[in-house]
Formats: sequence, structure tokens, C-alpha cells
Amino acid sequence: MRRLLPLLLLFTLFLHAETVRGKYVVEYGIFGKMGEATATLVVKDGRYRVEMKAWATGLAKVLSGGRVEIYTSEGRVENGRLVPERYTKDIRHSGKRRVKNYVFNHAEKRVTYIQVRYKDGKKRDTDSGTLPYYAKNDIFSLYFNILKIIGDCGTPFDRTLHAVGAEKKTGRVRVETLTGKEKKEAKELLGDAPCYLRVTVYQKLFGSKGGKLYLAMRKDNIVTKAVLKDVVMFGDVRGRLVDLKREE
Repeated sequence: MRRLLPLLLLFTLFLHAETVRGKYVVEYGIFGKMGEATATLVVKDGRYRVEMKAWATGLAKVLSGGRVEIYTSEGRVENGRLVPERYTKDIRHSGKRRVKNYVFNHAEKRVTYIQVRYKDGKKRDTDSGTLPYYAKNDIFSLYFNILKIIGDCGTPFDRTLHAVGAEKKTGRVRVETLTGKEKKEAKELLGDAPCYLRVTVYQKLFGSKGGKLYLAMRKDNIVTKAVLKDVVMFGDVRGRLVDLKREE
């Protein structure tokens, strides 16, 4: 369950509906199902809020101490893009809890944070500071905005972008469209889709080499399947959408 977010968050939801609710499952090699998540996007009156809650199941739940991860991104909508003002991660397991809240100052191009740790419901310590880099997006807003950044998924795109919640020291994340031979290989891996992406998050997710995610995306911006390749010993980590609801 450790670092389950980077796989689950890449199921991009459809921005134009006011409320979208999705449910996902994650499977790992021979172990099968290892986690679930729910995600909600609300867009109203020029504002947005994204919340994702992910939790371990089965053996993964036992090994992780009942790990639960809750992430939220809040801000405004400008020209169809999400502009974050606050990003929060809340991680709980084995009687411990860590809440880290990031605040964006786009005018001054800086992001500050405050982190609070708890044990058995009691506050242990607090620390705060400013990130060593500035990014316009957090990891959620970046992926909701990604198709606007890419443009035509059928043309080559390969750029290093930046987002709060990605690589710790720089926030970098690499996004590539898969075309030509690579598109054919992605189709065999992920099934039929009009758009295929490879995303490198520069973290050793589940023991993978560099955290390379392969995504199949529909025309309405919904990722139907994601695969994390090069995972040590037990095969790929696979994520898939199992339920999606829209409310106007």
C-alpha cells in the first residue's frame, strides 16, 4: 500500500460535470487485489475540490498497519484549467497520522507547508517551511490539466513538468505521448484507447525502476486502465476504474 497514490491519481475524471465520483481497484502480480480508492471532483461557481481516499485491502492491509491515504486539492478554475491554492495529504497507519498542508502563492511563485504528526490521537510535533521549488500545479491539478497541456495525443509530446506532491526536491514528472510502434505496444498492454501516455514520477513505487506508468485514456479524459511496469519479483501493478458517476 505504500505510495499507492501515484497510480490511483492518474485516473483523470471528466472536468465539465459539476460532480464526478469514481471508484478504483489496484492489483499486484500474483497477490491480486491490494487496494481500493474513491475519488470525487466537485466544480462549482468557478471553484473546484478534488478528494481521493485510498486504503489497503486483504494482506496489504495487514502488512501496512491498516494504511489509509487521503488527499485533497482545492482552488479555482480558470479557462477550463484547475489552479490549486491548497493541497493536503493525510496518511494514517498503525496508530500514527501525518497531515501535510501546502499553500500556493502564485503571485510570489512560492509554496509553503505545515506538517503535523500524531500518535494515538495526540499531537507529537509540527514543522513548516517553504519548498525549494515553485510549481503551478499540485499532482492532482496537473493530471486534470494534462490533456490541455498536451493538445493532440496523436502527436509526439515529451516534457518534464513540475507539481507539488511529485518528486520531493524538484517536483518533476515526465509526461510522454506514445505514438508509432510504442502505441501498438501500449494497445497490447492496455487495450484499445485513443490516447496512450507514459508518465515517469521519479519515485521507486512498489520497488519499480523509476516509477513508469502506462495509461490508456478515453476521449472524455477518463483513464480506463493504468499499469506500473518493472516491479520487482511479482509482476505489474495494475489499476482499473470500476465505477463512475456524474451529477449535474
